[in-house]
Amino acid sequence: MKSIVLAEDHAIIRDGLKLLIATRSNLRVAADTGDGNEVEQLVRTHAADLLLLDLDLPGCHGIEVTRSIKARHAGTRVLILTGNPSAASVNAAFEAGADGYVLKHENVEELLYAISLVLSGIVYLSKSLVHFSSAPAPQPEQVQSITAREQEILALIAGGNSSNDIAAALNLSVLTVRKHRQNLMAKLSLHNVADVTAYAMRRKLLPH
Repeated sequence: MKSIVLAEDHAIIRDGLKLLIATRSNLRVAADTGDGNEVEQLVRTHAADLLLLDLDLPGCHGIEVTRSIKARHAGTRVLILTGNPSAASVNAAFEAGADGYVLKHENVEELLYAISLVLSGIVYLSKSLVHFSSAPAPQPEQVQSITAREQEILALIAGGNSSNDIAAALNLSVLTVRKHRQNLMAKLSLHNVADVTAYAMRRKLLPH
């Protein structure tokens, strides 16, 4: 069973999320808080598999908390939850190491889907936020220039895999994977994980 720390300052929303998560037999809310100062302690105490983090939680800066959690607790996935998205916050969150970014007004199934993907190691970005990514929409000639191998690697990057993971999965050297990654990101003007995820979603490279 996967343990979740829920950090949300609105009690009604927090209680609703706890009830929602409880409908899944493989998930449990190990702890919850509305105080940003308690987040890291709870993640450490409960060895959380997932931190569901309100980006605007009082007492902390969500981006900084994300960066700290990913640096100190590598095994904990971070799924950002917010009602006030912006292009800057989406890209900043992924640059800080967030594993997903979901909106509070998403429907129940979409939120559970996001939690499932992130816990499976797949980066999630709400479909309504794809346009917030800093990557421009690929031009037809750019799409055609991607090799099958590059497309495969791009999908694996968007799925949250490291260069070492991809090398092992595809029986390639890490150096070769890094070269492919460099080439495809240059071709498509992709700069970070958020860009890669947005592109992969547009091209339907992620599982649904």
